Amino acid sequence: MKTGIYLFLVGGLLVLAGVFSDARPALAQEACPHPPGVTLPPDPPVTAQQVENGSATQGQFALAVRAQFKSQGSETVSAEQLAFAGCRLRLEGGPMRSGSTYIVTLTPDGRVFLHAKDMSLSAGSLKPAIYAGILSALGVPGTVLAGLASPDPAIGNRARSALLQLLEREPHAEFDLTSAVPGVRPGIPGASGYAAAYVSANTEQPRLLLAGFDLDASHLRDEVIDYGNPAITARDVVDRATLKQFVTEALRFLGGALRSARTTAESRAAFAKARLALRDPNGPWRHGSVYLYLLDRTSNIIVVHGAFPDQFELRPLVPTVRDVVTGKLVLPQVLEAASSSPEGGFVEYYFDDPDDDTDSADIPKLGYAREFTRTTSAADGTEISTHLVIGSGVYLRASEPVARQTNAVKAVLPQVMRAMTASTVDAVSGRIQQATASTPPAKGFSLGGASTLADA
Repeated sequence: MKTGIYLFLVGGLLVLAGVFSDARPALAQEACPHPPGVTLPPDPPVTAQQVENGSATQGQFALAVRAQFKSQGSETVSAEQLAFAGCRLRLEGGPMRSGSTYIVTLTPDGRVFLHAKDMSLSAGSLKPAIYAGILSALGVPGTVLAGLASPDPAIGNRARSALLQLLEREPHAEFDLTSAVPGVRPGIPGASGYAAAYVSANTEQPRLLLAGFDLDASHLRDEVIDYGNPAITARDVVDRATLKQFVTEALRFLGGALRSARTTAESRAAFAKARLALRDPNGPWRHGSVYLYLLDRTSNIIVVHGAFPDQFELRPLVPTVRDVVTGKLVLPQVLEAASSSPEGGFVEYYFDDPDDDTDSADIPKLGYAREFTRTTSAADGTEISTHLVIGSGVYLRASEPVARQTNAVKAVLPQVMRAMTASTVDAVSGRIQQATASTPPAKGFSLGGASTLADA
């Protein structure tokens, strides 16, 4: 049996603020820290600043970054190197981002995977007219574009297969959709830039890299979000019993969303839609300080962050914060609680909110975490097991102002944890897709000592 990644889904403001970092603010303009003893990758031969000052084009920048993505993805690099390279990718004023010049990557179904300027837009789907315009600029025939929009599953599958073959050739081209095309579409403000396809060395799946497209929420289509039908929501979490039930409901939701996926493409789309559901402030999975996030333990990359995706999503975490009373690191206690029994466990720790002068470290914070396993079969019949922990956390003081909690979260992660790279993200994504997307569907779920998801 091939063992997949360990993913950890642990939610709640206090779990995040008290487990993974110290209380120093992360300033957007700080230089990326140089990890000791690490050979740093060179700047790309064409930088974002050169594009902004007119000495280089968006196309030259896009192709230079694509070459680095492919190189980093094909080499064995340390977590420290990936962290530094990722910090550069999102650092305003750095070689990879300046003004309106930054990187966005798309999956073949037109969903935003990486957005260097605003990760809260990740998982969203481009409006069909915009994505079709970009693909057309890359040379995708009109017959394939029509097939992608067809309601006939057989026609759609053939079109998607043809699209993948075309993108694997790694075409690149400039696109400009700002002018109207009579009878086809109106002009789309801001929808211009340079597109370059590449095949990820980690997932062996094509991606689209965009540069110069200042992509915002207006470029994404409205989607009907499936939240599941939880018997208890984040708003209802007030004590141990409701916290545990909330975690169980979230586990059922994620299990159901991923179990229905039969192919890699379906799994990718299902996971993206689940991210949207978990992050929606108007949905049942977020309320005040109670929310969820997903952590890949292998790389310590946050895959999903329910409340602050732009600050924390797809960035590595390091356990540095200690219980102010016992002096013990908090993160190992959370993970130990998750595996302590088939039903998981609670953890209480003492951590003073650095943004609240009225807060007291004498009041313990409460978290709950639970481990489960998903088993799938790869195309060659190999079984792949993915071990996960799902959880949540809550302040037990009902009068806690949400604004104070929000400010505390924004202040807790240091600059080094702003790191994210396309190669790291692709590697994490590849392991998730491998563990959740193979054909046939999942063989089963195990919740600690339980054998199926229904036993939760």
